[in-house]
Amino acid sequence: MSLCALGENEVTAHLREAVDTAAIADSPTAGRPMRVVLMGRTMAGKSTLLAALTGGSAERIGVGAQRTSRDVFAAPALDLQDVEIVDTPGVGAKDGADDVALAMAEVPGADLVLWVASNDSFQEETAQALRAVAFRGKPVVVALNCRASLFDELDREDFLEDPTSVFDQYQGHFDTIRAHLAAAGVRPVAEVMLHAEAARQARTDEQFGTALQSASRVQHLVATLEREARVHRTARRVLRTTDEVRVQAQSLSDTLADSEQQIRGLVRVGRGLREDQQLRAARLVNACQQRMEDDTVRLVSRRHGWHQSITDFGPQVSEKWVAEQESLIDEIDQAVTSHLNELSRAIAEANSAAQQEWSMAMPTASRIDGLHDFRGIWKRRAAGAVVSAGGALAAALLGAKVGALGGGALGGPIGAGVGLIVGGIGTAVVSSLRKKVQSLFTGKGRILAENRELLRVEIGNVLEEVERQARSQTESLIGRIRADLSSTAEQRAEAETAVLDVADRLAGQQKLISATTAALDHDTAVCLLRVDGRPRLADAVKRVTRLSGVCIAMEVTEQSFAESWLFPPSSPEVMTFGRTPPPEVPGVRASSYVLGLTEQVPTALRSDSDRTSVIIEGRVPEPVLAAWSATLSDHLGTEVTIVRPTTLGAPRHE
Repeated sequence: MSLCALGENEVTAHLREAVDTAAIADSPTAGRPMRVVLMGRTMAGKSTLLAALTGGSAERIGVGAQRTSRDVFAAPALDLQDVEIVDTPGVGAKDGADDVALAMAEVPGADLVLWVASNDSFQEETAQALRAVAFRGKPVVVALNCRASLFDELDREDFLEDPTSVFDQYQGHFDTIRAHLAAAGVRPVAEVMLHAEAARQARTDEQFGTALQSASRVQHLVATLEREARVHRTARRVLRTTDEVRVQAQSLSDTLADSEQQIRGLVRVGRGLREDQQLRAARLVNACQQRMEDDTVRLVSRRHGWHQSITDFGPQVSEKWVAEQESLIDEIDQAVTSHLNELSRAIAEANSAAQQEWSMAMPTASRIDGLHDFRGIWKRRAAGAVVSAGGALAAALLGAKVGALGGGALGGPIGAGVGLIVGGIGTAVVSSLRKKVQSLFTGKGRILAENRELLRVEIGNVLEEVERQARSQTESLIGRIRADLSSTAEQRAEAETAVLDVADRLAGQQKLISATTAALDHDTAVCLLRVDGRPRLADAVKRVTRLSGVCIAMEVTEQSFAESWLFPPSSPEVMTFGRTPPPEVPGVRASSYVLGLTEQVPTALRSDSDRTSVIIEGRVPEPVLAAWSATLSDHLGTEVTIVRPTTLGAPRHE
């Protein structure tokens, strides 16, 4: 998909601008010094090592107190050409969130992170920062600093007499650091031990400078940095420039994914709430209609014996019947009004109960700290949300229209219904009764005076008509209430559809970002090959899947595949190659990629149309195997699991 497609939507327009700005081929930043960022726990010796590498002032060096360096400081390395060393605040101090933020802000611009650890402790706060650096895909050189005292001349003499003694029992510290890096599928570029204070003193001590320099082992670190600068300077710059854009893309994609998930979750709950409220309201309306009809029958039935109370069939009979009919209409109106008011309260209570129940349906906020799959490495999904008051569905997105999803508009139809009962049934029934009864008593007075039975029949006919009209009016009113409830539900459903359209658009933007990132990864791999002097192999690259800091999987043409293995390129990130897989069994060629990752021949391969298992003998940490598996799964479009024989058949690492 073209990068130009991103410009069609303002949400991702700035990402395209960032991609265009990257210009990783022939980047003007390639001539700048290689930027090495010092990071690590407070008092681990970063500023001391800075002074040793740059000959800088000792003012930044701590004296045993917490948080000595509170800012970022950069200086050129004395023994390395075009290498800049950057000192950052420590990441393990109590209440040091601001210091961590300052240090982490330097990570995106680093070509290499020099992680300084001390040989006395390793704190959880430090581990979190180390894992964060690893998940950013930055290359890490680990420097384990011995903190043996060189405070006075006696300490120095003891150190120079047996310098190896201070470097004992270091393996456990390296194992701990490797484990935290492996959580992101990353392995350190190099591991060195040194005595930073001895290296710093060597800069100024004319008598013992040479001995201190040698005993400090700082030259091992200098040699590592020199090799990185000489061999991988340009490639590191390519990766740094690319990853700065990649991080923006990932951050934007994560934000869109979070929003999409929350929206879809709200729609799911809103739809369930709507359907639940509809069912509850329908039951309540049906029950209300039945009670209204029962009361109408009861009140009318009581008047069927009214003629038995008449003893005088004179003109006053008509007056008595007018009073009786008005009493009947009033009782019907009161009964219907009471039932409607009760219906209003019952629906409001049912809606409230439904809201409370459905508010628990949204999942709580979750956080993914491990390596679950290729697309979810840096995902930080906040999936929890509570249905807002009144049952509103994403009111912030669609305003009043979406706000109506909560069913709060039920008062309208019910309020109008009460008026319809009073003005509809009352007026219709009273008018009918008066017309019929006045005719009865004025036109047939003589007959009624002589025959009470005829009065009973005629009054019965009138009352049956009253009951019929009352039922008809009740059905009409209930029909309007049902129609209003249905209209409200339809509006809510339309709002749900509108909100889902927003979620679909967010998903579409994520696909655009994913396609753009894939194109960027392809260009990155091609650029790295060209930097390595492999233009023919670069031209043969067909498809690329990259996991920053872990590996780059490249599909190449059949003609170039052999070249990629006979003459593997030199790259700061592991490159592995394969040919176009057959569509019927896409994982069948996974072993060639695994061979490029481990440099060991896989011992077994089991593959079918949707699953592939590759067994290796190498001692590779489980999280790294999971990272490779996730990358190849994404690259080949089928589930690929790389396991050791002891883990075969065990659940895939999560």
